[in-house]
Amino acid sequence: MVSGGSPVHRPSPYVRRQWLAREIRRLREEHGMTADALARGVHFPRRQLSALENGHLGPDIDLVSGICDYLTVGERRQQAIMDAATDGWAQGWWAPTVHQMGPRQAIYADLESGTRTITEYAISLIPGLLQTPDYAAARLRSEPARHGDRFDPATAVTARTRRQSLVLAAGGPRYEVVIDESAIRRRAADPVVVAQQLRHVIAVCANHPTVVVQVLPSDTSITGHSAPRSAYSIYRYRDPEGSRAVAVDTLTRDIIHTDPDELDPYVSLHGRLKTAALPPDSSIRLLRAAAESLTPTEGAPV
Repeated sequence: MVSGGSPVHRPSPYVRRQWLAREIRRLREEHGMTADALARGVHFPRRQLSALENGHLGPDIDLVSGICDYLTVGERRQQAIMDAATDGWAQGWWAPTVHQMGPRQAIYADLESGTRTITEYAISLIPGLLQTPDYAAARLRSEPARHGDRFDPATAVTARTRRQSLVLAAGGPRYEVVIDESAIRRRAADPVVVAQQLRHVIAVCANHPTVVVQVLPSDTSITGHSAPRSAYSIYRYRDPEGSRAVAVDTLTRDIIHTDPDELDPYVSLHGRLKTAALPPDSSIRLLRAAAESLTPTEGAPV
């Protein structure tokens, strides 16, 4: 079973539920059964089977086991299915404070769990996994309408710091990000805070070989004249199935894809962005120059 181990290696419950949902649908289709017929065969309500096939929280272990027995699933496949069902029930470190840290941040913490690699494109802001507490707090204050009544900014900042520490921990995932130059130049907070943020990115890259940052210049040409429309994150997991996921950041919600057909266009686009972006060394020089341009000269008015 894959569910044990440190928070760095524990599988994403969300991704495991999505894999399980696809596998149950695949099983049913292999046997030429409708959802109604399968529900009757295993003596479970149709709504519970629907919840399972839609990847909803807490897959019913008895239902999953009953399906495997009813459809005479082979031992190895059944073990993989039951492992995924168990993982789908897991409560990650973020679960007790979902509303305080914000549901959107909680799903990112979930998706980051158990990753082998995380690959991101940041279009307008420094990505959350590299944000300093001051920068994160400034960003959270700037968009109060995005948060619910139980949201607590201090909890949210602490959660963002913990996410970063898990990614940077020994045995953590490789983290690669392409940051659009507009995210570097934009005054997304007080200039002193932004300068500190840029220096933090430089320090992380210097101290963690598993972190690679590239800057995409505003005036560069991307192969095929591609124009990225939103920020996104690509996740590759350590689970035996080699699962992948993509989270696409939009103004009101995050769109998460786990179907390979939805994933591949993002993987292809990211390859083009990496090719067009500055090499890591040149990117660090640009970040350093941008930080220096934001730092007041001694004796000059602030």
